[in-house]
Amino acid sequence: MNSIHFKPCSNTDRINGTSFHSDVVFATPNEMKWILGEPTWEHNDGEDKTNMEWYMEMEDGNVFTVYDYKEYKPLHPNGQVEWHIGGHSRFDTHLAKTLLREELQQASDQLMRDLR
Repeated sequence: MNSIHFKPCSNTDRINGTSFHSDVVFATPNEMKWILGEPTWEHNDGEDKTNMEWYMEMEDGNVFTVYDYKEYKPLHPNGQVEWHIGGHSRFDTHLAKTLLREELQQASDQLMRDLR
């Protein structure tokens, strides 16, 4: 699924300085891969603070990250995960959360239509 709201960040140096501002979304790894594509970084063995991380850029050029945090276990592809959103500002992370929720809802709606 290709989003009109965001795309993978082509210049990963722009991610430097992003931080967590208390915004999260809940989804499975498969759902996140469906809306964001393959993670920028993935090592799903539970050994690190994160197993998967995406570096994304919004239409307005602002960047954000999405990552699991301190799960310390391999993530099941269809298991629910709390995904943290990092950004340069609270505004960016809140907007990213809103857009991610919208994309997740659209993906869910599409799946339900496909199952009918």
